Amino acid sequence: MSDAAEEELLAVNMMDVHGFEAASIARENARAAALVGQPTQAKSWIGVLGSIQRQEASKVSARPHRE
Repeated sequence: MSDAAEEELLAVNMMDVHGFEAASIARENARAAALVGQPTQAKSWIGVLGSIQRQEASKVSARPHRE
């Protein structure tokens, strides 16, 4: 499984468990990894965050518009 596929799967699982809080958790994990000098891990969490944000955007755009 590629890194991108693993990040996508983690993002899906995080959304299932944490809902819209998943983005905040991924963001904090990226920040924590960067602060302790783990740039590869931080980059991976940023990829997970991007995937979560794309999922959130697709859910919002799929909602019917109310006037």
